[in-house]
Amino acid sequence: AFFHDVVYNPKSSTNEKDSADLFLQFATELTKTIFSPTPKQQEEGISGDDNDGQAYTQQYVRNCKMVTQIEECIIATATHISSAESAHEMQNHTLATFLDADMSILGKDVDVYDKYAGCIRREYEFVEREMYCEKRADILESFLPLIVEAEVNTSSKSAIPVKRHAFIYATEKARQQWEEQAGKNLKNEIEMLRRGIIPCETQKDGSCIQEQPHCTSQL
Repeated sequence: AFFHDVVYNPKSSTNEKDSADLFLQFATELTKTIFSPTPKQQEEGISGDDNDGQAYTQQYVRNCKMVTQIEECIIATATHISSAESAHEMQNHTLATFLDADMSILGKDVDVYDKYAGCIRREYEFVEREMYCEKRADILESFLPLIVEAEVNTSSKSAIPVKRHAFIYATEKARQQWEEQAGKNLKNEIEMLRRGIIPCETQKDGSCIQEQPHCTSQL
């Protein structure tokens, strides 16, 4: 969790990969420290800095199950919904739990969620307001569960499977605890954005642009 978005730039599309790369660098350096020669070995001329030693360190890190799981969790946050569905289907409990925790804010009470939505706007204040409303609404709509029956190819009369996710969350516990409220929060913000209203939007001085319930205090 510490390395998730440890590299974060709202203008970047590679935050997850950059964060994963930084984690792998940390894991490699940590492994080198753990397996560094003892003072006695150093006296015998064993440095651990030769090519064989470096190759062993890199191989050890790459073969470490925990390192692989952490890297997978970080990368998966770039495609939350599809990754959550895949984690559920594959019964990858570690990844499913991690993704649900990262998306837990969507299922919070409306006052908490609206303040969160206002914070997101401040992160992306460099985006023109109308464009922000349009694109964020599109992104949020992609989070909403959607079950579509298979399309039929009119020429061959064969069914073309259309895969859509049925849930926002990956674990049963998260679905019971947050799924319903998350759906309400997302639909509410989408409806507001389509009308040009951003929840808890503030000016640079911190004052509210739109007087809305739940937005009288800042996170």
